[in-house]
Amino acid sequence: MANTTEKGLNRRKMMLVTGGAVAGASALVAAPYREAIKSVARKTMVNSGIGTRMLSLGEATYEEWQAQVGTNFALGGRTNVRLVGVRALSTSGAKPSGVRTQGFAAFFDPGSETVAPDLIYTATHETYGPTQLFLAASGDRRTPGRMVAVFN
Repeated sequence: MANTTEKGLNRRKMMLVTGGAVAGASALVAAPYREAIKSVARKTMVNSGIGTRMLSLGEATYEEWQAQVGTNFALGGRTNVRLVGVRALSTSGAKPSGVRTQGFAAFFDPGSETVAPDLIYTATHETYGPTQLFLAASGDRRTPGRMVAVFN
């Protein structure tokens, strides 16, 4: 039995070429709208409550963080901190694509637990997936244990 290679154009090859062209064109058309598409998809997931475990609060908006005030984050072991506030940071000028439109600071209260400042923690939220947080001391003498994470 001879081994032959088909060199002509057939239905299978035509479908592969057409499918590749459609996928390539779709990628080119969607590229300028990538951030808008991601934003709409994220808002849909957050509003529905389905799939938030797949999302990281590290990429969340100021409004998403505000909605989480009062919730707890596990920092590993038995250490937990509570998100007690979110404050918007002043912004000016145009922002490059892929950057938050609103910077903010998130404040955490460790309660009676001790949390070392100026370290990166993997924080696990009650309903979101894990995220990396750089927690620093807030510097407020009225709340000496309070920690802050800044998101630009």
